Amino acid sequence: MTPGADSTAVRTALWRALHVLIDESPHVVDDVVGVQIADVDDGWRTRPDMDPERTRTNRASIVARSRAAEDTLRDSGSHQYVLLGAGLDTFAQRQDGQVRVFEIDEPATQEWKRARLDELGYLDPARLSLVPVDFEAGQSWLTEAIAAGLDPTAPTVVAILGVTMYLTRDAISATLREAASLAPGSVTVFSYSRPIELAPPEVRTILAVASKGAAASGHPWLSLLRPDEAAAIARDAGFADVAVITSDDLHDRYFVDRTDGLSPAGGEDLVIAKVSQ
Repeated sequence: MTPGADSTAVRTALWRALHVLIDESPHVVDDVVGVQIADVDDGWRTRPDMDPERTRTNRASIVARSRAAEDTLRDSGSHQYVLLGAGLDTFAQRQDGQVRVFEIDEPATQEWKRARLDELGYLDPARLSLVPVDFEAGQSWLTEAIAAGLDPTAPTVVAILGVTMYLTRDAISATLREAASLAPGSVTVFSYSRPIELAPPEVRTILAVASKGAAASGHPWLSLLRPDEAAAIARDAGFADVAVITSDDLHDRYFVDRTDGLSPAGGEDLVIAKVSQ
């Protein structure tokens, strides 16, 4: 794999593809583009972190949060979509081109992804802007997105998925304050993970192992939030309309009629926060 591909982003892309390849239809998100971008060898399905049974909750949670964010975008009618910590997200390649997508991520990741998209023929500047932001240097993601063409006067949907656990609470608040400053009608969807002791007993061991693995790979979990804490951070950032969507809610929304037992319950919850009209 080419240097610059973040291991967490690659794993997420592979789980999304695994959902399509091994889980029953209908698929919550139909995405096999990410595995092409990831540029992994043909034996990726034999990786320990791709074990079909052990990773069921993980991949269900991954596709559920993406589907919820994309449904929020559709329902909002917005034509601007910002993905913070975008990784190998593929909405820009899967959509019909009506939405301008701004993917925000670290410079090394963006440089690598730009090269891969160009190599695969997926690089379309009319629908996708890859925006490198050095968060550690204090760069403003909103300033950089506007410089890349984002219209701050138009309603925008912002998705922050699989990111908050790697940020300090101060960093989460700063990120959300910028999102809350967007035009009226804008919506931000962010995922968060609960403290391990608040997770369902059947997934606590899996989460504990994942936490140790994240720390060992240089991506320690810095912020695990209770639902009330996640909602409070959003309100304090300036959002007036804040709703918590739990992993159980996501199960009821996208998985309740499945016969294969796939469920995100015990995975990440979401907060959907709106800028007042």
